[in-house]
Amino acid sequence: MASKSLMYKVNGVPTLELVEKFNEDSNIFFRFQNPHQKLTSRSESWGMIYGSKQEAIKNDCEILPGKSCMDTLKGLDKWITYFDDDYVVLVFEGCDTGVTGHDGEYVATYYKKVAVWSMKDVVEFMQNNYWNE
Repeated sequence: MASKSLMYKVNGVPTLELVEKFNEDSNIFFRFQNPHQKLTSRSESWGMIYGSKQEAIKNDCEILPGKSCMDTLKGLDKWITYFDDDYVVLVFEGCDTGVTGHDGEYVATYYKKVAVWSMKDVVEFMQNNYWNE
């Protein structure tokens, strides 16, 4: 069986300086991402419990015009336990759609990748910088 190609390969680690820089930029967003699934400017979102857009539609789930994300790294904290080490944190340039996601998150149009961090590194960063506040 052929393996899926890797669309988002880890290319750095979160540092306080970098995270603060990204947090201050209104066009930078953070999201948990399956590294094998490519995003485009036409990417949409639906509830995390659905495996496909068609399944979400069949269950009357609203399809959102962009990707679920947060405008700060700390904003991801609420959902971190739902994702395992197979995922990455994708930092991307985009545009806030003004739509609120199913769980109160931002929804942004994806433009381009800025950084890709491993879940392990993000958890470690959160432990060292946010969880002990």
